[in-house]
Amino acid sequence: MIIDFFKAETKEERAAINTFLTRHNQRGQGSVTGYVAYYAAAWPDDGRRLVDRIVAAAKFCPLHTPQAARFFGGKEWRHVYCLQRLAACRAPDNLLSQFLGWCLKRMGEDPKVYYVATYADTGTFDPRTERPHNGGIYRATNAVYCGLTEGKRVEGFIVDGQRRSLRRGPKTLTLTDIPANARLIRHNPQHRYCWAVGPTLARAFRRRALEQRMNRFEFTAAWQPRLLARLIAWLVWLRKNVRTRRHSV
Repeated sequence: MIIDFFKAETKEERAAINTFLTRHNQRGQGSVTGYVAYYAAAWPDDGRRLVDRIVAAAKFCPLHTPQAARFFGGKEWRHVYCLQRLAACRAPDNLLSQFLGWCLKRMGEDPKVYYVATYADTGTFDPRTERPHNGGIYRATNAVYCGLTEGKRVEGFIVDGQRRSLRRGPKTLTLTDIPANARLIRHNPQHRYCWAVGPTLARAFRRRALEQRMNRFEFTAAWQPRLLARLIAWLVWLRKNVRTRRHSV
């Protein structure tokens, strides 16, 4: 059987994707209001529920803050969208990168979408390797690396052992509204990535402009076993040479 990629069009399909993301994404299902595009990869109908046949899912929405949108899109900041959630479970090898590439192609068919940005939270870990998430799947799909956020933004606080969010209904609390005895919870640093999407020629021009804006950033992985092994080998070599020189003197 072949796994099908599809865009959710019905309420039941969107609910199944939200349930799948709640189960398999550490940050939950994400936004459910406003414009949200739902995509999924699932086995053909074999009598099981849709949520049990899904092996990968993604959600896209407009980037929420104009400041972040201007960082990625420059003057075209109104056309920047965001890959908000991505998850996979029981997916065959290489399927997630194929699925993400298909989703980006579908998003590029919308004339309002020029760029798709996303973040890799360094505070989350790959359960298979126990290593920090640094966006390997995004680099595999040819995303442009856009630097690392500072991670200073306050996203909540703790009072009397209870964690509370800054969002209270329609109101978002400011730092002056937080009790003086509260412990602030700051956001983890995040790797930023962005894709240029759209028709072939337009996408090429957008990607070139994006690379020019982001050429000052260089990716540094959160965990580099090969680099660590080379550093240890170099230290061992240096120690041996220092000892040899001392004996010769």
